[in-house]
Amino acid sequence: MKALLITNAGPDIGGGHLSRCLALSQALAARGVVCSWVLNENALPQAGALGMEGIISLRDIFCRESINIAQEADFVIVDSYLAPVDFFSGISRAAKLVVIDDLHDRGAEFFASVVINYGFGASGELYGSPDCRYLLGPSYALLRKEYWTLEPEDGRDVLFVPGAADVAGTALDMAGWWSEAHPPLAIALGPLVPESRCRAVNEIAGGRGNVRIFRSAADFPAILSRAGSVICTASVTAYEALAMRKKTAVFFVAANQDKLGGLLAGMGAAYNIGKWGSSSREEIENAISFVPDGTVLRGIVNPRGAVRCAQEVIPILNQMNHNLI
Repeated sequence: MKALLITNAGPDIGGGHLSRCLALSQALAARGVVCSWVLNENALPQAGALGMEGIISLRDIFCRESINIAQEADFVIVDSYLAPVDFFSGISRAAKLVVIDDLHDRGAEFFASVVINYGFGASGELYGSPDCRYLLGPSYALLRKEYWTLEPEDGRDVLFVPGAADVAGTALDMAGWWSEAHPPLAIALGPLVPESRCRAVNEIAGGRGNVRIFRSAADFPAILSRAGSVICTASVTAYEALAMRKKTAVFFVAANQDKLGGLLAGMGAAYNIGKWGSSSREEIENAISFVPDGTVLRGIVNPRGAVRCAQEVIPILNQMNHNLI
């Protein structure tokens, strides 16, 4: 089978869409599916850092050219908040459509064969089409293959992950807040963070011995697995941290992230900092001292959720082929 993945990333979008699409492509490739990509130009730095290949880069990925390319695929995976309804419609006429979603506000399910929403609180009640198949909840979490067999280790460092693009400039705040009295801090700057901001974060940190800053680390999953605790956006990284059973605190900077912190806090699984900018240094202190419910953390996120998705998506699509014959 041939799969085409269409998604976007960039300084204003972040990198979560690309990360979770890559995870699904890795699981599909392990089952013999040949994957290719259509990406926007701003996604290329992250794609390069992740070692991705088979990429067609377009300035506008939601165009007729993408639909034409889709005709060569057996199925197409689309993950973007910016995809218009008529694009879903056009893709669905070219090939079977799989949508990765967490906003459930665009009616994509009326054009898709499968919708994947691995968010906490995802349910079939959010979607309107009885003809679409739904893979819902964190047992389908799309984490990259490095996490599938990774085991957590004990650590003391606080790992701060502001997202691949750090769209709200949170690393600057964190570097300024941190003091010598705090435990060691590692700030992970992603490949989409502008060079000027990376320099500014380093300058604010001021060479303090308990602050370490790195960018686009190839061994990021291993770094996360060794952290004592993780403070991150309510995005893919939060699922990665929870899969590693880490003491986790989450904040949000985008509309699709605003509910996750509250859901996790209600379960006793993570500390909810809330919206960055309305939070304070006191909130960070509370996040550091937070102790999660260890029983809840056990199995809360399936690190092999992408594998499970691939195992179920392929038979669903094959069955649809059979029904059409």
